[in-house]
Amino acid sequence: MRISEKFIRIGLILMVALSLYFSYAIWLSPAGKTSINMDESNAQVIESQSYRKASEVFLPLHVTWFQEGTIKETNSENLITRLQTIVENARFGKLSEVVAGDHEKFDQVRKLTSGFEFAYNAPFLLSEYQEAFQLNLDLSDSMKNNNFTRIQFDKKNNKIRFINYPNRVIYEANVSINWEDLDKELNVTGIKWTEMSNEPSELNNQYNTKQSIKLKKYSYILSQQPYTLFRNAFFQKPDKVKNNAESNELIFYGDNETMSIHSENQVVDFRGESAETEEEQSVFSASFPYISKLGSALGNLRYFDRENNKVDYRIFVEGFPVFGSDSKGQVGIEVAKEASGLPQVNIQTSLNTIQVPIPSDEEVELASTGEIIQQLVSKGAEKTAIESVIVGYTWQNIKETNRVVDLLPEWYVKYQDKWYSANELLDQLPGLEAK
Repeated sequence: MRISEKFIRIGLILMVALSLYFSYAIWLSPAGKTSINMDESNAQVIESQSYRKASEVFLPLHVTWFQEGTIKETNSENLITRLQTIVENARFGKLSEVVAGDHEKFDQVRKLTSGFEFAYNAPFLLSEYQEAFQLNLDLSDSMKNNNFTRIQFDKKNNKIRFINYPNRVIYEANVSINWEDLDKELNVTGIKWTEMSNEPSELNNQYNTKQSIKLKKYSYILSQQPYTLFRNAFFQKPDKVKNNAESNELIFYGDNETMSIHSENQVVDFRGESAETEEEQSVFSASFPYISKLGSALGNLRYFDRENNKVDYRIFVEGFPVFGSDSKGQVGIEVAKEASGLPQVNIQTSLNTIQVPIPSDEEVELASTGEIIQQLVSKGAEKTAIESVIVGYTWQNIKETNRVVDLLPEWYVKYQDKWYSANELLDQLPGLEAK
């Protein structure tokens, strides 16, 4: 036998051994069993990573491009970031209210033929957008607390518009921006665009996909974060925190703050007071520091939704939000303003997160947006109660192992102020409409 053949055989044996080891680690390892990581050596984990920036957390969720009679959309975070960087260097005129409640004028002004739009799923404050991206936007004090859901860049008229769909309000200003650089970014090869229909959607705050779409299915190796990550991020004085060893659940307390970790479902529940500041904070500015201090440990956390004084931040995969039970893929922060004293804060999230993707070529085909809406309406859904229809990834546990989860693309619908997968909503509609 030649020496080269011996090396080849040894190499093959080593490869087989490594394959068996990784299979054991993922599928059979005892570390995959449900437990809480109590290793105090992770106490400094938060200090070893960078804090999340507001420009990352509050980045628009998708971009819609209007060009020569066509409408296209993408959730590409890289593209949105590059476009937003160009916007940060723009010069803006004074922002003024040009439409307020007039339905006909609202539809006329918002009609765009050349340019692009940034979109959020839920209302965002003008002042928070300005601060997150350090824009030299001329805002009057009376406008700072006004909301919007879309930002429109009108190339033909050199205008920027902030659009509030629920109230049919539009704020507008002149803009001087480098359209040549913007066009270069929009025309970059490799961006996955989805063609949208020119026909009016049943939902006036979004566009329907022109046809069915295909998205990749993902698998991820599951990771359980140490409790110290959340202790250090949520408590104002983490070094002074004590824990109750006599309780069945892991409970931490310090001053007026408590955090419990439920071993059964791995849910983290924090209750405390917002840090004292000289200026009155919005629900965004009050909740952002907690997200910022989590760094990238939970993945790509971004602003997703808001209902009154509660903000929903979610993990995003390939530009799409993750939905899971027991706060998986989510950090929900509620800031309740008290008549006296500091605002009360309640945070719910999960110890579990997704870390390492496992490559897969499997794709899932989803029906068009219009088809989904028609299915819902035919089952009894009220059109006025359908607020949004988006693509999200469903966190699915695998029965054979606790170490790997599947992420399945599905349509998600915000109906009567609550998010459902389209299939779940179709099943529940008879009961919901009977209430």
